[in-house]
Amino acid sequence: MAIQRATIEDSQMIYDIAQAAFQPSLWPKSVFEHELTSPRSHYFVTSGGFIGVTQILDEVDIGSLAVHPNRQKQGIAQALLAHVLDMPGVVRFLLEVDEANENAMRLYEKMGFVAYYRREKYYKNGHAAIMMERKM
Repeated sequence: MAIQRATIEDSQMIYDIAQAAFQPSLWPKSVFEHELTSPRSHYFVTSGGFIGVTQILDEVDIGSLAVHPNRQKQGIAQALLAHVLDMPGVVRFLLEVDEANENAMRLYEKMGFVAYYRREKYYKNGHAAIMMERKM
């Protein structure tokens, strides 16, 4: 599976995948466009999915990971996550996940993440956010 660094030209594809995966997207297209031009943000894309991260020194915050519903259950999310986990010089990866997203939580645990905090009523739907980390 070919994974490449996203450019501003990929913003529409990223937005379309987010729209389909999150129904509707949690962010307007302008957020993706801004992050794609930020020196701290990195997006990686493959056919049907993307992952967006922000790196500050030796920590990486995984802000978004999405796979189009038509492409789910094909290993795309795992491949994107593995690609990010190979970033050199990173000692800690962070993310948050909706408590109801059991598939994502299973994937993150499989990839070495552990829950360290719960933010009650974090999302608009009233669900808690489970904060997870992976230390290298």
